[in-house]
Amino acid sequence: MKRFSLKFMIFMLLSTFTVLYLYSKVSNNSKYAVNERPVPSKASIIKEPTQIERVVLSFVVCDSRFNESLNVVKSVLLFSRVHIHFVIFADDNLRPKFNETLTKWKQITNNQLSFELHRVSFPQEHEQDWMNLFSKCAAQRLFIPELIPHIDAMIYVDTDTLFLGPVEELWHYFTQFNSSQMSAMALEDDNPNVSWYPRFAKHPFYGKFGLNSGVMLMNLTRMRTFGWVEYVTPIMLKWKLYIPWGDQDIINIIFHYHERAVHVLSCRYNYRSDQCMYGDACADATDRGIFLLHGSRRAFHNNKQPAFQAIYRAIDEYEIGTDPSKYVLTNMDRYFTEAPPSNCGNLKEAFLKVPTQTFSNLYPPPDR
Repeated sequence: MKRFSLKFMIFMLLSTFTVLYLYSKVSNNSKYAVNERPVPSKASIIKEPTQIERVVLSFVVCDSRFNESLNVVKSVLLFSRVHIHFVIFADDNLRPKFNETLTKWKQITNNQLSFELHRVSFPQEHEQDWMNLFSKCAAQRLFIPELIPHIDAMIYVDTDTLFLGPVEELWHYFTQFNSSQMSAMALEDDNPNVSWYPRFAKHPFYGKFGLNSGVMLMNLTRMRTFGWVEYVTPIMLKWKLYIPWGDQDIINIIFHYHERAVHVLSCRYNYRSDQCMYGDACADATDRGIFLLHGSRRAFHNNKQPAFQAIYRAIDEYEIGTDPSKYVLTNMDRYFTEAPPSNCGNLKEAFLKVPTQTFSNLYPPPDR
């Protein structure tokens, strides 16, 4: 009986060691399995400061988006007093133009802004696939964590976005991240009958509705620890025939397997025509005002969304260095009133509430 017990114990020990060995081999061979790597829990937890002194904001621009991207910069400077550091990825033709314009604006604004310019750069292998994924240069954002190792965190925005309130309010959400979260975005839509992903997507996506990545808070330190860049090429190669929205779809695929890594923002921080063209679909924006306007599908430039055009026109006409309190709000209101009727136009108060409140804080009327 004792001999049998001894043999049984030896057998169990050998079996345990064998299982542990096989598990370690499987784990080591799972480098590109999207759902294998844990989200970092302790890397770069941004602590809440008493006052935000600097915000880092980034965008990628190629070809004809130069003027549109300058309006992103204008909108940030209009509604904020903190120092803004812009990290801009641009093609060879645009970088000199950015350098000239932003150097002038830096002087005019008494150094409220600083900037760094980077060339658009993709891995040589599959470079053309990346360059032309969705729209030219758009996929650059996927590689940013490794391209700027000196930056800890930043807000990434598409060039067709406009801030209507102080950027530091959005930056504050970094302090709301829990130990698992490395990014924050708004949902594509919270209505399954409207959201594109549950109706049409042929690939995995975040949650029930998917994410819209036009506005994306990125804790770059956590993303680097996570190994973000190692994921994107295998995913692109596997799904490239089924990802019409390019980089946004790749982001959705990653966060499908890591839902806890995302902090979901209100739709008021990424307000698109989908939120109003069929009626009011963002109650938070109606209640508290639109904070960040996203003119996707060229809403700022065609005649389909005159409400979006009105806001864009007022900011586009503003010249850095002039007194914004005299014209910007007045022009927003006037262009909105003159615009043809539309469902989005019916929500005028939602469009103007945040800029009006922000201006009253930044530019109070003089005492009489």
